[in-house]
Amino acid sequence: MTTQVFRVSRVHAGTSPVARIDAVDADGHDLRLEVPRDLVRSAAPGRLLVLQWSMHDVPGAVTEPASTQAATPDAAPTTAQVRSDPAAVDQEFMEMMARGRLTTASSPPAAQGRSIDRELSTLLGTTGGKGQK
Repeated sequence: MTTQVFRVSRVHAGTSPVARIDAVDADGHDLRLEVPRDLVRSAAPGRLLVLQWSMHDVPGAVTEPASTQAATPDAAPTTAQVRSDPAAVDQEFMEMMARGRLTTASSPPAAQGRSIDRELSTLLGTTGGKGQK
């Protein structure tokens, strides 16, 4: 059985049937405890809250060994945690951007005879040049 002592910092006991006690121990660890409101009549900031607790196995429940439980979250990373090689990501991006281009990489840029308005229109997918949309 573990015994811990906390100093009550705040008691939330509005009109709800449930009250919350906020407390902190000497090491700065926070405790938030929800209890029936009738049980916190004597609770007030500055008073001490002594908490005794222990962990028990549930009879008939299948439990995994502690070493397996600790390793489980790291063993199978989620899709958001999987990181690709940065060079592969860059290459994929460049290939994706090249798909929409009208010219190929081997052809020279057609800067001659194109005005900035016409170039912008081409990039935006509009037809015509100056003043047309």
